[in-house]
Amino acid sequence: MTPATRPPQDLPEVVRFLQRPSSYPEPTARVDLVETHFSFVFLTDHHVYKLKKRERYPFLDLSELSARHANCQEEYRLNRMLSPDIYLGVATLCRDAQGRLNLHQEGEVVDYLVHMVRLDDRTNLEHQLRYGRPRPQAVTAAADLLTDFYQRTNTREATDVTARRRQVHSQAEELLGLIDDPHVSRLRDGLLRWIGRHEDTLQGRQRVDAHGDLRPQHIYLGDPPHIIDRLEFDARLRRMDPVEELAFLALECERLGQPWVGNRFLERYVQVSGDRAPATLEPFYQASRALLWALLSARHLVTGHNGREHWLTRSRLYLELGMRNLRSAV
Repeated sequence: MTPATRPPQDLPEVVRFLQRPSSYPEPTARVDLVETHFSFVFLTDHHVYKLKKRERYPFLDLSELSARHANCQEEYRLNRMLSPDIYLGVATLCRDAQGRLNLHQEGEVVDYLVHMVRLDDRTNLEHQLRYGRPRPQAVTAAADLLTDFYQRTNTREATDVTARRRQVHSQAEELLGLIDDPHVSRLRDGLLRWIGRHEDTLQGRQRVDAHGDLRPQHIYLGDPPHIIDRLEFDARLRRMDPVEELAFLALECERLGQPWVGNRFLERYVQVSGDRAPATLEPFYQASRALLWALLSARHLVTGHNGREHWLTRSRLYLELGMRNLRSAV
């Protein structure tokens, strides 16, 4: 996460209040603010408070207080399954009779925040991939945590091949409207050909209620390991084959220069679960997720975010990774 760079006067009143160390019930020497697409995240010395933005998106409406409350509760509920000692609850932001904001439940409710324990950034997997080498034993422990989670889920359903075809078409069509790159059509056509040849393989795969956004930045290799930030706003987006979710994690580890880490997650899943997918499936899943993340990166080109060249480069990198994996998905 990148620290917020907007001038204080451009930030909402509640954000300015939550930037002050004196606003919190626990002592803290400082408060760091990180702004994400959906939230303002406040980092105290030992805790994290996540405030949802009061915005409406095509896929998520957080403009009403009740919707933000429900979203916070769902994030808390979902993430207790993988990190029960990290997610502490939903904090209430109120305004008292004198008009003062507080986190002591005094007065009228103004908003809600997800309340978490702050984890050590040095144990974050993305940090370790960028600046060091994760310990193999720690990677294995995190992989075993995730594998156990997959095996405990009660939600299982077959893969919808027709929906998969529609997904490839729609993602490629939107991406073609954002960037001019021949890899988009090539990746789309290659994925559709693979689906046509391996329809039975896809239909035989079971989807579970997975993490939904499993990236290195959401994995902490502490003792014990923790996995945070499950996707909370659409249960349909969490439903996927565990091999697909782990294949995307492997793709991200490859992008960050240490593919062995993602491979270790996949190896442990197979060893513990006994779910040995056909060899062609993993690179297909990686190519599919590369198309999706090329699109998600390209969307930043039209949302007013800074760093246009960065997101264009990121989108094209995913397209290259997608083509490379597609060639392996014979």
